[in-house]
Amino acid sequence: MDFLQVTTKDLVNASADEVEYDCLKFAKMYKLYADDLKVIALNFPCDTKKQQEHIRRKMKKTTNPLYLEALKADLRELSWLEKHNTTREFYFMIFADSLENLEKNRRTIKANLSTGRDGLVDDIPDEKKEQIMTRMNNKNLLMRTA
Repeated sequence: MDFLQVTTKDLVNASADEVEYDCLKFAKMYKLYADDLKVIALNFPCDTKKQQEHIRRKMKKTTNPLYLEALKADLRELSWLEKHNTTREFYFMIFADSLENLEKNRRTIKANLSTGRDGLVDDIPDEKKEQIMTRMNNKNLLMRTA
């Protein structure tokens, strides 16, 4: 078993041709993929640590009191978002009866969905895979993304 992350896109602001092209890529992948496949949707807390650190660095450097107040407001907003907002992420859970077939399945998905300018799947680091498995086995657990 393995996981691949599905890269999400803004379909509202995308052109009709781009949406149609992505649908055709998924249709082709589903025709070529023979083994079991599960699509998983999980909510993870929004991670704004990098943005908060950047704002704190800017706050230390600034001497402008108006800019400092604006930075403080941004920091409060990011803190609120981190506590109250979640990010929905989608994954393919792929299965196989051997490591060779698992690698073949992974190549099939990546060959059909990772091509072009905007790939539709990405590899996941092992730490994230552990978080996904933990989240799937403990539905009420609050998780932090790395």
